[in-house]
Amino acid sequence: MVSIILTAMLPIVFVAFLGWLAVRLKLFGPNATTTLSTFVVRFALPFALFLAASRARPSDLTNGPFIASLAAGLVGAYVLGTLLGRFVFRHDMRSSALQGLASTFPNMAYCGPPVLIAAVGAQGLLAVIVGNLIVSIIIVPVTIVIMQLAAPAGAGEAQSEWVQVERSLLGAVKQPLVWLPILGAVLALAGLHLPAIVDNAVDEIGKAAGGAALFTLGMMIAQNPVRLGRNVLANLGLKNFVQPAIMLGAALALKLNPTLTKEVFLIGVMPTATAASVLAQRYGVYAQEAASTTAASTLLAIFTISGALAIASTL
Repeated sequence: MVSIILTAMLPIVFVAFLGWLAVRLKLFGPNATTTLSTFVVRFALPFALFLAASRARPSDLTNGPFIASLAAGLVGAYVLGTLLGRFVFRHDMRSSALQGLASTFPNMAYCGPPVLIAAVGAQGLLAVIVGNLIVSIIIVPVTIVIMQLAAPAGAGEAQSEWVQVERSLLGAVKQPLVWLPILGAVLALAGLHLPAIVDNAVDEIGKAAGGAALFTLGMMIAQNPVRLGRNVLANLGLKNFVQPAIMLGAALALKLNPTLTKEVFLIGVMPTATAASVLAQRYGVYAQEAASTTAASTLLAIFTISGALAIASTL
């Protein structure tokens, strides 16, 4: 079990530490974090999610109870986190949406495979694919729409509400982080596959997403040290404990077989993905809290993953 946890967590801690060290050694200029986060959000991460979606089998995307169990935890935690930010911590809608994302987006792509393969075998990667699709097709676009709709109006602008909504939705749809994963899912459902030469070319930029996001997270932590205030502690409780509980409850209620139940449950205990922090940095909203949540959730996951593997062995 120790080797499984180290395989999942050590790369995250190591690369984030390098980003932290780079800032402490003053190897980058003051705008480096913004530049790297833009690279991740605009280029690397959209293509990574596009490939994950396009490589899925149509049957992976049409298993209703399995998808519903994952969506219950992912979307449910997002709604809870957003409401928590808005009505308990009294954030504006942009900060509330990013609090929801920080409480929702599990680090499936980088922590999920070693844990799921150890627990259920290679078929466990199905949960990583479907979970990423739910986040990239539903949760991320909703977050970006909120960021667009709730953005401060430009000076001198006088727009009707409908014009503002229309422009905000159009601006969100134009984001590669929204339309590229949807395009990948459409290709998968249509049974179409990218030519190998194109797949390999896109994979080169997609593979950069994980390392660049983790490095950026380390830089953000160096610039804004982790602070475990009430806000971050609430996020940790929601992400590391409430979300997996929702997923396990949904899987049991929908009577998934034991293997799929384990997959759904273990996806829920993955720590917060770095994408939440990078997106917050990109918009300049909730960046301190998101970075603190990601770092603390990753450290806490050393213990929660251990407990989850023990529980999963009894299912």
